[in-house]
Amino acid sequence: MKTLLLTNDDGYLAEGLQCLKAYLSGRYDVYVAAPDRERSAVSMSLTIHKPLRLNRLGEKDYAVDGTPADCINIALQKLLPRPPDFIISGMNEGENLCEDVFFSGTVAGAFIGHIYGIPSLAVSLIGDKENGTFNYEDGARVTGRVLEQLLPLKNNGIVYNLNIPARNSGKVVAASLGLKRYKPSMVERTDPRGRTYFWIGTGDPVADGDQGTDLETAAKGDIPLSVLKYDLNCFEELKKLSGALKQK
Repeated sequence: MKTLLLTNDDGYLAEGLQCLKAYLSGRYDVYVAAPDRERSAVSMSLTIHKPLRLNRLGEKDYAVDGTPADCINIALQKLLPRPPDFIISGMNEGENLCEDVFFSGTVAGAFIGHIYGIPSLAVSLIGDKENGTFNYEDGARVTGRVLEQLLPLKNNGIVYNLNIPARNSGKVVAASLGLKRYKPSMVERTDPRGRTYFWIGTGDPVADGDQGTDLETAAKGDIPLSVLKYDLNCFEELKKLSGALKQK
């Protein structure tokens, strides 16, 4: 039986994680190491200024008072008896399309698994536009189906990013990342003691869903599955820079 490690950034009690765990248990040997509370938009941050504590909530279930990155590190080094065959981070309550992947704690959980050389998948649910609800049961089924297709590939050099619309065709499509430019809203208020504070919101991002991107795929009602690689090198620009430096 294959071993899975689950995490998320919505917290251990989040319905998305618990529904996914219930669906995959029995089919796989499932371990859970997830934050003890919501840790959205923390990306790959690590807790280094205080000790981490965890609560064992089941035979193979742990809640950690840290980030998704903390959870994966602790699980792989201290909790699991052996490396898992696959790591799944999610199911997140909200999309992680385009530039979202840079901020998302959900995607970060999968990236940490990738750093350890373990095939990893981030899963996010896109809410119903009419009522804002999430289809957890369908999301778990789709994730299970995608996992069956990814496991034989044994690809540990990339991260998979899956976004599942609440109302979808059931068709999973390989899609590139689109563009969604953020200019976060900055709310300025005054607290009861007269001190100014600021609260950053998501703002109103401008989306550019060209054909074949995750945005365009999701908008059509299909299910985008993207491939991410942790390589920020820009080799063409590096060549130009190297040439410019040699001229000096």
